[in-house]
Amino acid sequence: MDGEHLYTIGELARRTGLAVKTIRFYSDSGVVPPTDRSPAGYRLYDLDALVRLDLVRTLRELGFDLAAIRRVLDRRVSVPEIAAVHADALDAQIRTLRTRRAVLRAVAERGSDPELTEQVREHVESARASGIDPASDRARTVLDGIIARSCAAFGETDSPEYRAALLTRVETANDPRTERCFQLLGIMNGWPPIPTLVPVFDWFVQSLRHHPVP
Repeated sequence: MDGEHLYTIGELARRTGLAVKTIRFYSDSGVVPPTDRSPAGYRLYDLDALVRLDLVRTLRELGFDLAAIRRVLDRRVSVPEIAAVHADALDAQIRTLRTRRAVLRAVAERGSDPELTEQVREHVESARASGIDPASDRARTVLDGIIARSCAAFGETDSPEYRAALLTRVETANDPRTERCFQLLGIMNGWPPIPTLVPVFDWFVQSLRHHPVP
């Protein structure tokens, strides 16, 4: 190799901070192939392999899979191109995680104060039984009463901002996944059958949308 220094796997591990077995895996997969072998048959790597391995580590830390990394190293696709694809994938994952988080929080909030939830159910069901349109002035009166109790229970103040936040929470709680999660929790814990709150939340959501201001 014209006097160029060659590195053993152990030396590469010390220089890059990667485990020997990780470097061996990259070598076996062809991502960072050995430059040469010693007379005893041990793999040896040149400076280009060291730089290549450092790039592989960086791309792996950014979430690139080996197939994508191989395309980058083979110059079949540029780093910006593959990064854009991964960024889009991460955006989708973030949206999914946010939805899961919102559902879990809705489950937690829905179960944190059963008495308040029961009061909401009773008042809304009474309004529905009386044929009160959620967009009507009569619905505003029902809604104002429910929100007043909610504010008193949680130490909040009725305002457009509070109603907007409440609307978001109720819409999330009305997600079928939240309903299903509660049903499964009930089965696991031996609770009495939990009646669906979908009609209640539907009416509540419509009322909040039509009466966003106290």
